[in-house]
Amino acid sequence: MKPKRSGSDERALIRVIKVSSALGLGTLAAVLYSFKEVSPTLRFEISSGTGIAFVLAAAFSWAFWRLVCGRRNDLPDRLSRPRQRWLVTFSLALIVLTIASFAYALRGVTGDKASEIAQGAALAVVALAAVGFVFWRVARYFNAESKRSGGPEREPAEPK
Repeated sequence: MKPKRSGSDERALIRVIKVSSALGLGTLAAVLYSFKEVSPTLRFEISSGTGIAFVLAAAFSWAFWRLVCGRRNDLPDRLSRPRQRWLVTFSLALIVLTIASFAYALRGVTGDKASEIAQGAALAVVALAAVGFVFWRVARYFNAESKRSGGPEREPAEPK
């Protein structure tokens, strides 16, 4: 493949990641906001707050990926110190907001049901962490294999 083609493919992939992440996080926020009652029945209301939650979460996700990838959708080899700080701040804010919205959606659940839900959520976190670990190891393997075989090398990102 030509380097120019590879760069445009990479930018397109980053764009897909940004859009799908923004839509996914926005949808999650809208759904969690719309839950009005979970126990004894499930009550779901769509309101203007649902749209606002969607837009805010999608914008937050877009800003997060823009911080990681920059304006040109290129992944830099190394983030600058200020961008690393912002990345950590955004990551922590995403974690706190996700946990808070989950807890808010479950505010009316009884104690017995809450422990079952907590166990299920913990199991989901463990499963997602395992999948993330496998993806990380596979990516490291492919990068090492590419370097050993003399495959296409990434060109360093241009300074902004």
